[in-house]
Amino acid sequence: MATFSSHLLNSVNGSHANNIEITIYQIKPNGEKKIFYNTKTDDEGRVLKEFDLDNEDCKADYEMICKTGDYFLEKKVVSEITVKFKMVDSNKKYHIPIIISPNGYTIWWSD
Repeated sequence: MATFSSHLLNSVNGSHANNIEITIYQIKPNGEKKIFYNTKTDDEGRVLKEFDLDNEDCKADYEMICKTGDYFLEKKVVSEITVKFKMVDSNKKYHIPIIISPNGYTIWWSD
């Protein structure tokens, strides 16, 4: 099983960015795009999901969209964060932490 996780942190006050909608799309090599997973961050700003990926899934691209616009009610400069990635190994852990603010974000890839 592949494990996907993310952790969103609020850089303004250091809190966990909870209740943010996360949608992951799968984009097949032929361009077909479909919703692969949809959820919200938990109380600790985390998302954790195991996927049983087959060979075709490992050839696809993935696009994660984090709907951050409603999180910072007073300022909505950045309304979405889009991250494109691959899951080429069906037994690997994929972790994408994101630090968010009303004006931007920082992201890195963690194995």
